[in-house]
Amino acid sequence: MERVFKLSRLAGKSADPQYRKRYMRLAETIAKRMDMSLPLDIKRSYCKKCGNPYGKLARVRVKRGICIVTCGNCNDLRRWPYRN
Repeated sequence: MERVFKLSRLAGKSADPQYRKRYMRLAETIAKRMDMSLPLDIKRSYCKKCGNPYGKLARVRVKRGICIVTCGNCNDLRRWPYRN
């Protein structure tokens, strides 16, 4: 689990988009191999379609109890329940 957290932190700090994508895919692969799910904060911090962390390019909207996140790279939408 320690490696997964370290890779997600590295992905957030990296300037190169290829490295960000690679770090997140590695974290996902390690978690799968160890037969554990990614923590919710890591799972919701990157785009499942393009693999890049959301960062500053993401657009976040909250409507009627639903959080809608739009990826700045590929324009993919993700919807999650929003709790106060």
